[in-house]
Amino acid sequence: MSIHLVLIRHSESAGNAGLRTSDHRKIPLTERGIAQAEALAKTWTETPDIIYLSPFQRAQDTAQPTIRRFPQALLRTSEDLQEFTYLSPATCVSTTKDERRPRVDAYWARLDPTYVDGVDAESFAELAERTHHFLQEIRSMPETSTVFAFSHMMCITCIRTWLDHPEADLKERMQLFRAYPFIQNTEWMDFQLGRKIKD
Repeated sequence: MSIHLVLIRHSESAGNAGLRTSDHRKIPLTERGIAQAEALAKTWTETPDIIYLSPFQRAQDTAQPTIRRFPQALLRTSEDLQEFTYLSPATCVSTTKDERRPRVDAYWARLDPTYVDGVDAESFAELAERTHHFLQEIRSMPETSTVFAFSHMMCITCIRTWLDHPEADLKERMQLFRAYPFIQNTEWMDFQLGRKIKD
């Protein structure tokens, strides 16, 4: 017996489409993203016991058609599932992803898991800690549980590093994180989990 965890990236957002964005927590879906979310909800062949949600709007909106399809599922919003905010949001207001690219490249070239870009940003170490906490919470559930978790590319990728490489140290985890391929909008992956994870 094991816990079935399904990690789902949100559908296309305005940021993904290259549009200017302001509040990183409230980036909306595009019309294409709305259609993707509706199509995704029709593909499920298993009924979730619990649906976890990132608090960010794009993940919440992606989940809505699935929530409507499975009204009996418990809903939980978790800060552990929010996207990795490694650039200071205050310095990214009204920018596009192309305009942020030089800063993004500089951040990853630094490869410092403790570096914080500003008071409103977080370090990779903090991302690793909260994704580890999320997995601990999931592993505490009854072994027959099916869990859907609507989240974000980088958050999901960090969860995968814990599942694939639980013994890695922070620097190794950051390097492993960068080696994974990008997860596409509405792409999902599932895992069968046991009940223990290394502290």
